[in-house]
Amino acid sequence: MNSNESDYLLTFEWDSKNDILEIHGNDKGLEKLKNMVDSLLNKTRDDHLHLMTKNWGGNELSDDKQCVENELINHVKLFKWTVKT
Repeated sequence: MNSNESDYLLTFEWDSKNDILEIHGNDKGLEKLKNMVDSLLNKTRDDHLHLMTKNWGGNELSDDKQCVENELINHVKLFKWTVKT
């Protein structure tokens, strides 16, 4: 594994053959993703956050593809929209 931390794995990968976004993670990576989603949920207004690989200036995503045929996604942007009634 060539990720940011030796025991940390979180990748977003595009399988263009099957038109599928794959999310690969181990316990630490998925826990970090959960914490980032939780932080968005705690916002009282519209907001977003960026997840990037080390090559793109971040440390939230691993830079090691898990499936050779997939394309590694280096930048993921998560949005939270508040419901306007």
